[in-house]
Amino acid sequence: MKASQVFDQFKRKVEINPSRDQNKLLLKAFELVKGEILASNYSLESVRLAHAIYGYLGDEGLNERVELMRNYLQLRLNASKEDKFWSKWELIDNLALLKRYKEMIHEQRLFLQWTRDHMSVEWCIKVMFDSTQAIGWYFEGVADEWFDIYFEFINKIKPTDQNRHDRVLYVETATGLLVYQLKRYDHALIEIERYKQILNENQRWTEYNEFFIRRIAYLLAVYSGTGNEEKYDQVASEAIAKIESFIHQFKQGVPINILEICDMAHEIGTSLMWEKRYNQAMNLFKFALEHQGTGVTHFFYAICIWATQKNRVKTIHHLKLAENETLGNGGLRARYIHMFLEQPEFNDVHSDPEFLSIFKR
Repeated sequence: MKASQVFDQFKRKVEINPSRDQNKLLLKAFELVKGEILASNYSLESVRLAHAIYGYLGDEGLNERVELMRNYLQLRLNASKEDKFWSKWELIDNLALLKRYKEMIHEQRLFLQWTRDHMSVEWCIKVMFDSTQAIGWYFEGVADEWFDIYFEFINKIKPTDQNRHDRVLYVETATGLLVYQLKRYDHALIEIERYKQILNENQRWTEYNEFFIRRIAYLLAVYSGTGNEEKYDQVASEAIAKIESFIHQFKQGVPINILEICDMAHEIGTSLMWEKRYNQAMNLFKFALEHQGTGVTHFFYAICIWATQKNRVKTIHHLKLAENETLGNGGLRARYIHMFLEQPEFNDVHSDPEFLSIFKR
């Protein structure tokens, strides 16, 4: 069998029964694709398949991805600019996920220069817009350099419908750094206003509702950071009411994108969870899980359950689903152990063998 066939079989079986019982199939796909990469001399098809498979193998898989991208770039010098861009971006992103930040920043500076030389400003924004990568610049003490690059490109780029998505992501990442890492709330409000202006370019944009709610989440983080409980409560209530309105329409049979509503519920639920408003968050997570059920929603729901109920069976159930779900979860599978050990709500079970066994392949 080919690696792609085995990998598809693995994903189908895990969706039916999310458990580690299917890992033999995953490891078989892993071994097969390694052979296919060599046999094809790093064809793009085999490299992209390997990239997907490695995403389910935790830190080991991320390290494999780094070497995969480096080898592809060395051996496929005649690849298209777009394919080189993809592989360079993935190299940097996986270094970021592994928190190999010095290495990541070195590669990202080179990548940005290459993109300046070979591609348009729209592509330069793609080089820098990722939040996981941007955090590395903060931890290495060069956040100001990141912002110098940010202001250069966000002010240079000509707004179009085609680049709106990337511009929003870039502003969102800048806002996140200002709020969560640098605590520069006044500056964050300026970027949140820029965020709003981009969204208002077209309120019928297909991604408008998704980013509208995400912007609200950052606004909530500012009000939390500044201790403005009145504003926080007002904005949170408005966001919940908007989501509940969509849920009501859905239940009445109005054609509406249910996955979009789930994303909204997850986004605001997460904001409430960080504020320890667990019961409010749980209601939103519960709806999202009933209609979508991605791994990270299960994980956050488990946090709320443990914080409010100490219900061992229910918490472990949702942590297992977080670890073993495959839908929208390839990059986190086998990496939730890091989140679990860093989560203060789980301090009393960080060394509990039954909890820890959830995250071992």
